[in-house]
Amino acid sequence: MSEKIDLPPLFKGATHRMVNGGEPVKAVCWKKDGDHPKVERYPIERRSYKGLLVAGPKDKLALHFGDWIIEDAKGRYWIEPAGALSTAKYAPLGSGAGPAAVVAVLALAAAVLGLILGQPSDLPLLFGVTHLMYYSSIKGQWDGTANGVFDLDTDTIKVSAHTNTYAPNQDTHDFFDDVTNEVTGTNYTAGGATLASPTVTRSTNTVTFDAADVVWTQSGAGFSTARKFVVYKSTGVSTTSRLGSVVTADADVGNVTGDLTIAWSAGGIWTWTTT
Repeated sequence: MSEKIDLPPLFKGATHRMVNGGEPVKAVCWKKDGDHPKVERYPIERRSYKGLLVAGPKDKLALHFGDWIIEDAKGRYWIEPAGALSTAKYAPLGSGAGPAAVVAVLALAAAVLGLILGQPSDLPLLFGVTHLMYYSSIKGQWDGTANGVFDLDTDTIKVSAHTNTYAPNQDTHDFFDDVTNEVTGTNYTAGGATLASPTVTRSTNTVTFDAADVVWTQSGAGFSTARKFVVYKSTGVSTTSRLGSVVTADADVGNVTGDLTIAWSAGGIWTWTTT
């Protein structure tokens, strides 16, 4: 006769059990802002982390994109590094199988997703970023600065790609002629891509500017050293094309081995919130 083992009860939102002891936990892979209510995002360049997990009054844990936030039934938090969550420590709920069987199931799932979504080179590239505004674009909305006002759903708004050599200056860079080291290559047009389907919407105390994602299609003769992406209002003349913001990736990217997709945040490209 087999011995019956009573496992600790589950709690709402639990996704796994600890292999050693069976304690239920909730595991969330942090991929973007909003994945967890206690995560704070800090858009600061040259920091190794992309946010902080506020775990308690005195506890703040550094986060990278892809890290796992683990929460137990008592509301305690800890971080597991990016990558596949260890099946030697965490067993998904509903899998009565041992670690080897879980790995096999995950491998099968990955194979099926590959058939549905395509090979890795066909998928959007995901990377950590920082996103900073140029101050002249903010000031110009209220003081009547020439070419300072953005009509975001009517103006031609573009995003251009630049190498890491370009050093953005939020204080002094105001027009596109200040931006240097633009990439070149097949399927990339000088000046960048125009943002399609722009919208400006309001929800309660937040106004959001958003647009369709941008895709530079694959070419072996494309570019591979893009690191900084400038969002700006294009007038067709670099000296009057007002800068808006700059997105900096954690590593060089390009369209040589696959399509390069700029997937904007689910919360929009720019947001303004009042309280």
